[in-house]
Amino acid sequence: MRRALLVLCAALWAATPAAAQRANGAALPAGYRQVQLADLERERGMTLAMLDSMPERLIHFKPVPEVRDFMQQIAHAALFVADFSAHAKGERTPTMGDSTIYLNARAPMRTVVNRAYDYAVRAVRGMSDADYTGAVMFFGAPTPRWKVVAAALEHSVWTRGELVGYFRLNGMAPPAFELFPRRRM
Repeated sequence: MRRALLVLCAALWAATPAAAQRANGAALPAGYRQVQLADLERERGMTLAMLDSMPERLIHFKPVPEVRDFMQQIAHAALFVADFSAHAKGERTPTMGDSTIYLNARAPMRTVVNRAYDYAVRAVRGMSDADYTGAVMFFGAPTPRWKVVAAALEHSVWTRGELVGYFRLNGMAPPAFELFPRRRM
């Protein structure tokens, strides 16, 4: 009886890392990388739609003095996509240019947004399967690399969501949210 109990405990102990890995989301469904790449493109499009929809006279609008202005918020959404993706890949965050230029004009900001998302797409495509599912330290905890990229996407959505109020406070509707990529017919 004692031996059976020891075998059972050993089996449960050995199964714990595999169960914890699945609980932490490390086990990916087939094709998840392609879904994440499509999400990066969808997020790029929605970020650019917000940028293009704000009239030039309001690009420095902010609802209260303590928050970022519109252009700073767009930059924050895009730059962290590149930053988190670089972290996931184990690279230094790429430089995106002179903030005194891109924070003050739409065309340079479009370039920065595209550079950030281009970098993220290259980072995700450039990881081997082992790297993509492997872990890095992220905010003090071991985190699967794919989940770091997922956090970048989540951060981008959150940051852009804050911009809805910027539009509404100026009597405008923000661009429509696209949950799914557009299907081409």
